[in-house]
Amino acid sequence: MRTYKILLIFFLSAFSLFAARKNAPYVEGDVLVRFISSDIKPEYHSKTRSLNLTKTKEYRSFPALYHLKLPAGVDTKKVIEELSSDPEVLYAEPNYIYEAFNVPNDQYYEGLQWALPKINLPSAWDKTTGSSDVIIAVIDSGVDYNHPDLYDNIWTDSENHPGYNAIENNADPMDDVNHGTHCAGIIGAVGNNGIGVCGVNWTIKIMALKFIDTNNQGTTQHAINCIDYIIRRKEEGENIVAVNGSWGGDEYSDSLYDAIERLETEGILFVASAGNSGDNNDVSPIYPASYSLPNIISVASSNNNDERSGFSNYGRASVHIAAPGSLIYSTIPSENYGYKSGTSMAAPFVAGIAGLISDYTDERDAIKLKDVILKSAMRLPQWTNSVIIGGRLNAEEALRVASLSADILPVDTFYAQKVSGKAQLTWNVGEGVNSVIIRRGEECFPSHWEEGALVYAGGDNSFTDESVEEGKIYYYTIWAYYGILPQIDEDKISAGNYAYINSSPTRPECILPEDKAIDIPLTPLLKATFFSDADNDSHKASQWQIAKDEGFTDIVWVSTTSPSATITVSSNTLSYSTLYYWRVRYQDEKDDWSEWAVPSSFTTIERPSGGGGGGGGGCFIATAAFGSPLERNVQIFKEFRDKRLLTNRPGRVFIRWYYRYSPKYADIIKKRPALRVAVRTALTCFAYILRFFI
Repeated sequence: MRTYKILLIFFLSAFSLFAARKNAPYVEGDVLVRFISSDIKPEYHSKTRSLNLTKTKEYRSFPALYHLKLPAGVDTKKVIEELSSDPEVLYAEPNYIYEAFNVPNDQYYEGLQWALPKINLPSAWDKTTGSSDVIIAVIDSGVDYNHPDLYDNIWTDSENHPGYNAIENNADPMDDVNHGTHCAGIIGAVGNNGIGVCGVNWTIKIMALKFIDTNNQGTTQHAINCIDYIIRRKEEGENIVAVNGSWGGDEYSDSLYDAIERLETEGILFVASAGNSGDNNDVSPIYPASYSLPNIISVASSNNNDERSGFSNYGRASVHIAAPGSLIYSTIPSENYGYKSGTSMAAPFVAGIAGLISDYTDERDAIKLKDVILKSAMRLPQWTNSVIIGGRLNAEEALRVASLSADILPVDTFYAQKVSGKAQLTWNVGEGVNSVIIRRGEECFPSHWEEGALVYAGGDNSFTDESVEEGKIYYYTIWAYYGILPQIDEDKISAGNYAYINSSPTRPECILPEDKAIDIPLTPLLKATFFSDADNDSHKASQWQIAKDEGFTDIVWVSTTSPSATITVSSNTLSYSTLYYWRVRYQDEKDDWSEWAVPSSFTTIERPSGGGGGGGGGCFIATAAFGSPLERNVQIFKEFRDKRLLTNRPGRVFIRWYYRYSPKYADIIKKRPALRVAVRTALTCFAYILRFFI
């Protein structure tokens, strides 16, 4: 029994590690407090004095906001509760911790700076390559301001300081993490200098601000310190157009909200990363990206196929636009270059385009810059339900839209969908539009109103293009015309783009059981890749088949289910020691089916000797110990096997080993009552732990 006690202690200890909560996402002992009036000072306020709070920072740009320190050992949450109940306190909150949004990259890549032509920057550079009169502030881990590909584009103050370090409260924002340097290179690595990489802006000024530390974390206090620094420089006359914020966290901060809102009064755009957890920000917000402020642009990440990067957050109501963020090549400290992926990399492309627009048009208003960036996006069906604008950043179109007169605006919400195999185009037009012209390309977007196949000209709000073929990609451009046809004045038309793919769902792939797998239980879990549809249709149904032959003429099981990428085969369907083939296909909302997946084969387990402990779906020892395959604890082991062990290679190796040797031990357990009691006792404890992992 001593062995069982040791095992039980081990399992309970392991469980306690899994169950432990993460460290609190704020700095213990720090409080940010804003009073209802700037006349109230914390050193004279009765509540802050009674709590022995010490003022460490008063923000000039944000009246009545203070950073306070608590005495050692005092509970931060309790202090916040007491301050929040004071009628003279507008709000009190923790000093939240934020993380830089980058994820590991891999080494396989077909080119270097694929993202620049993807967002049509070469054509935009025909108009402007940026200007040293425009400043983009990068609030991050700092910037290697000595990097040879950044040095000439680094902003400096009157004393030749390159920015501000909020962590050390000094003028040296040198990057010791490499995240900020990578973002800075995307915005403004020097172009046409014969070395390294090229930024969105060949010429610009990058203001380096450091608040991310070597643990890849930064606090609300230090972020606000950076914003305060930006506002003071703006008030001194510096032309700061945008701030890049490639970081975030789960907690809503009133003080950070107020700080970014204050940037809007100075006309400064704040570009924020949407996050890298693959979540819907409409449901689980990330801040600051999810603040509802007019000067914020929240950015998702796209890959080189214009699809959402697997890690990228999204949100039909909360994330504005997509930009390249997968495997982006840029500057890193110590004269180096490297790849990074993340919405951290997507945001600097948008911030960089804001800089190009500002130089090209001399526009300095955050709201107008944001409006141009969103209206000029390349609308793509795969982004329709993932970001507000339904598309991806488009540099060339951004400069074109920015140069139109104020009353010449693109059509709104131009998109396409497949209806009965045809492309149905719909759009809204603004006031003053006399007609629209729609042209179609089969390799790229028509870039001029006279290019491509003319499919529509008129004053309606919809049109069905019947001359499309299944499976082909079409690129539509629509021009809104504000003059009198047929006379065409170039300065009286504007355009919007939309790529349309007339196709069925993507063919799924079989994942589990792996092809040619052996020792598979009689009730296996079938798992396929997730549903994907180029038209952005939703998943309506799944159809599964198992057969005894690769041609699926001898089908033993078929099931049409609700939308799912997994299913467990029902009992009494499969036989022992038998080779089977399985496949799946998906149906979209328009009732189109994908092709069947390429079949995978598997062989079921051998029949247990002497009855093998009585079934239990392969849980031989548990069935022998508890006496029935239907006993609750046996079902827990079976569920853990299906959901945890069979979904990874080490688990499947263990299961094969278990099925090979466990039946004979199950027979021994059945014949020895004392041993059965001991095993049942140990397994009961183990089953209790496993409940938390299924």
